[in-house]
Amino acid sequence: MMRTDPRLGRRIQLRQGLAWLAAAQGDPYGALLRGLDEDPRPYWNAIAQRPLSRSLTGDWVTARHHVAEAVRSQSALRTQPPLEGIGGSTLSQTEDTQVAWPVRQGWEHALASRAPGVLEIAALTRTAAVGALARHWGADPALENVLATASALADGALDSPFYPPGIADSHRIAEGLDTLRRLPLVGASQERMLLATAGVTMATGLVIEALEQCRAATGEPDLRGLWSTVRAQPHHAARVVAETLRLAPPAQLHATLAEAPCEIAGHRIEEGERVIVVVGAANRDPQVFTEPNRFDPGRPQTQTAAVLPPGLIWSPVASFAAATARQGLLQLAPLRPGPALQGAAVRRPGTPVSRSVVAYPAATS
Repeated sequence: MMRTDPRLGRRIQLRQGLAWLAAAQGDPYGALLRGLDEDPRPYWNAIAQRPLSRSLTGDWVTARHHVAEAVRSQSALRTQPPLEGIGGSTLSQTEDTQVAWPVRQGWEHALASRAPGVLEIAALTRTAAVGALARHWGADPALENVLATASALADGALDSPFYPPGIADSHRIAEGLDTLRRLPLVGASQERMLLATAGVTMATGLVIEALEQCRAATGEPDLRGLWSTVRAQPHHAARVVAETLRLAPPAQLHATLAEAPCEIAGHRIEEGERVIVVVGAANRDPQVFTEPNRFDPGRPQTQTAAVLPPGLIWSPVASFAAATARQGLLQLAPLRPGPALQGAAVRRPGTPVSRSVVAYPAATS
């Protein structure tokens, strides 16, 4: 029987309880953290009523695009690590254009190993993403299997700094992270740790959100319009992914910590306080984007350039997720007649950042 540190249970209860208490008192950010609702937009709209507000959780929160840009450029605000226990991240602050991720090989291997006629898109994308990393790092098949298992166990780690999972999930995530740290090809590098955890989760979420947005926009569960367009115009896959990064980014919240007092949107932020950007909401700011709630892969370049990337930085993690998603659409489109979605995505509760998808069934026949 697993033994649990009672102090861990108390810490989890206190942090979860703070969000629930705030939500019970009408605080939209507290309600957002609970991750109970399929549609977070009512909470986004409530937060966006003011440029910057103080949540009952103690954090400062914004859903406005221009305030997010101010947070992004404020030197006194340090980006908090996307995973607990990983500090002082040395990830690139600009798009990593030097790495040619072997995402095509990862997808081809994942598709070749699936059962005919059946697609579980969440599992398939995770397999493709892990496969791409394994090939890039030179892992053999046995190590790739360990990497896949550990990465799956660590799913949800991206959400922990905002809303702690329950005890069982905390142990699961800790087991996955510990396994990754012990892998010679991964553990010595913070970047590889993040790619194996946040990168795989973000890649999976981005593929699924792209399909969800296309289905919602067209009303076609079989996505025949998407697949026929991608087959005829392969560059359309990149447009779909770019618009998904705006409308449904795979990292919905971004946290910064004040290392010195500063001012944001007319409010003084004291040292040690956190400022949270609701990235998904800021990318729907009507002051910046026309018809902000409409999924439009043909959106003009002037608006595409204004999209706030996940985490407010374009790191190798986000670059990898986008490359995996683009290649995923290109690899899925030729499957005749194309994957047809069967039901809604099954999401893991209490994941306000990643909106982690556990299952997303589809079929090709």
